[in-house]
Amino acid sequence: MSIMQTVLRSPRFEVVSHVCRHPRVDCGYSPGGEPARFIFTRRGAFGVHAGGRSCMARPGQAVLLRAGVEYRITHPDRDGCDCCTDVCMDESVLAELGVAGRAGPACQAFGHDLAFQQIHVELLLGLRRGALAGEADAALLDLFDRLLQARQPVRLRPAALARRVARVEEAILARVGENLEVDALAALAGCSPFHLCRIFRAVTGLSLRQFRLQQRLGAALGRLGEGEDDLAALACDLGFYSHSHMTEAFRRALGRSPRQLREDLRRSDLRHLRARLRAPSRAAAR
Repeated sequence: MSIMQTVLRSPRFEVVSHVCRHPRVDCGYSPGGEPARFIFTRRGAFGVHAGGRSCMARPGQAVLLRAGVEYRITHPDRDGCDCCTDVCMDESVLAELGVAGRAGPACQAFGHDLAFQQIHVELLLGLRRGALAGEADAALLDLFDRLLQARQPVRLRPAALARRVARVEEAILARVGENLEVDALAALAGCSPFHLCRIFRAVTGLSLRQFRLQQRLGAALGRLGEGEDDLAALACDLGFYSHSHMTEAFRRALGRSPRQLREDLRRSDLRHLRARLRAPSRAAAR
């Protein structure tokens, strides 16, 4: 079941919120003809396959799809819930951002951190509360400036390693609330646990533990933006040992507790968000 909500339509942008949950219908393939778009994931994860390339849309990684390309979607967690924000745009916006138009790859991944995840969730909430088209467009351009300036490199993956690491990533994403054993993940990759830890960090830039934590915190932020009330249940659902464990993880990552972040998100305002986006990177999520 897919639920779509258009939260902004302007001459330059269309912003659509997607919620896709089991049973999945009409979310597997697009024959092309659609405008260019950036996909930002609030919770869950799904694969985007276009032009012989594959990218994973997940917390910590945005995906750019070029205009007019055919693509298909796959879901590591077939029974889970995936929530994303599609920001559709015309080619003039890509040119303004300095991202090559049709000459670029059909799909491209842009890594980012948890602070940017918070910015994305705040912007969506601000748009839902209503804003003038000019103000909304300006906030979106500031968002993309922040993403392109602070993006983390998504490393090119040698084909042999890419297949092994992709299987492990998908297993973690499909069961992000579980502490899968390294031995079980290594069996999926067809190598020893030691070798898996080495190649996973070489390909992703993260340890297995860091990758799992990134997905848990990213998913938690998305749910805080939805107004999650029971923080203890949220911590348990996402695989934290306790509410205090999740709180400490958020404090280390963003300097604020989940309760404080939830209140900040409830007061999302595009004007204040734009001011923070234009501030130095370290202050952007505060």
